[in-house]
Amino acid sequence: MTEETCPPAFDSDPDKRFAALRRPLLSAAMARSSDRDFAEDAVQITMEKVFKRFPELGEISDSRLVQYSRKVLSHVIIDEFRANKKLPIIPVPPEDLPDGTSSLGIPESVLVAELRAEIYKFISELPERQRQVVNLAVVRELPLEQVAKEMNVDVETVQRYLRTARRRLERTMVESSEEVSA
Repeated sequence: MTEETCPPAFDSDPDKRFAALRRPLLSAAMARSSDRDFAEDAVQITMEKVFKRFPELGEISDSRLVQYSRKVLSHVIIDEFRANKKLPIIPVPPEDLPDGTSSLGIPESVLVAELRAEIYKFISELPERQRQVVNLAVVRELPLEQVAKEMNVDVETVQRYLRTARRRLERTMVESSEEVSA
């Protein structure tokens, strides 16, 4: 191999590379949790996973190392949140958070996925005709006329099913949130 085809060599000393990474990772972890011990543990777990993935740190660029480390840290925090369901979370100003993170410090994709799953669970509990109307008119966003045609009923019937389903969903969701807050 000539010098031109050799991969660039980066500092392969893990202590130096991780020392440079520790502060920004710790800041990111602290933005998601008020518990400093948890944040430090999350950073340590992240560093172990990164080193396991890239034992030869001299072959990975600084930008890729930072990018990969942030992604691993995010996964570590999410895993801990899911495992404990009681991760101490404090609201943080949005400008202090990385893109795609809610004001609670939880990645928005996690919140959206959990909310979507909860809503679909409630929809699945509706009576068949109401569930069918909600799926066609709300989830698939079909015009009420088309929903009526597919279900072989009047538009007024579709509206009645939809109104009843919305009331039922609202009542179920309110009852569910009261159980959580009690």
